[in-house]
Amino acid sequence: MAELRVLNHPGQVARKSASKDRLPITVHLAAGLEKIGLAMKSRSWRREGRAGLGPLQRQVLALLRAKPDQSAQVSAIAEELVVRLPTASEAVATLERKRLVKRRRSMRDGRIVTVELTAKGARAGAPVAGMPNQLAAAAGVLSSAEQVAFLKGLMKVIRALQEQGEISVARMCVSCRYFRPHQHDDAAEPHHCDYVNAPFGDPALRLECAEYEPASISQARESWERFNRGRKAVG
Repeated sequence: MAELRVLNHPGQVARKSASKDRLPITVHLAAGLEKIGLAMKSRSWRREGRAGLGPLQRQVLALLRAKPDQSAQVSAIAEELVVRLPTASEAVATLERKRLVKRRRSMRDGRIVTVELTAKGARAGAPVAGMPNQLAAAAGVLSSAEQVAFLKGLMKVIRALQEQGEISVARMCVSCRYFRPHQHDDAAEPHHCDYVNAPFGDPALRLECAEYEPASISQARESWERFNRGRKAVG
């Protein structure tokens, strides 16, 4: 019997090849986020580089500015920015020379050094106009549902990076002790914030909150599970 050979159509071969070489969507998402990050860093460097502030120095100022008393220990700065202690100390020393921060030793323990933001430092650490507004305008092309989905997706990505130790602690609702996910039956405002004692919905979820206080490990884990399940919390 003659051997039968099935010839693939060129289009079929091309589709199979393209399917085989296609990268996972997670790779494309990572590339997109990296592209946005590079654009922000480049713009920030062009603006602040001329003013003599490097990216890490600006991060230190922003961190102090977000603190209730605008101060923190050097070790805490290093931990929150996920850098080595000598690196954080060097950045603080540079900022001190520029009179943007001042260091104060504890009266009880001279080994403890607290870094405080000066008035000049508070002005230098203020958010820079431009790119954030442009990003907000760009995000405006998304529908309301897409914006909420994107916000919740970013929370998950940031949380995963935190657990990997790749980024500093983010002052997000999902890890705050005041956050009560799905506490209410109202689908528009299912969550509750104990700090203001009021319900709120997904569009009001925060990635950075001045009133943030970290939840215990067990509370944060339980809140995260309830948040993901989308079920009403008990008690």
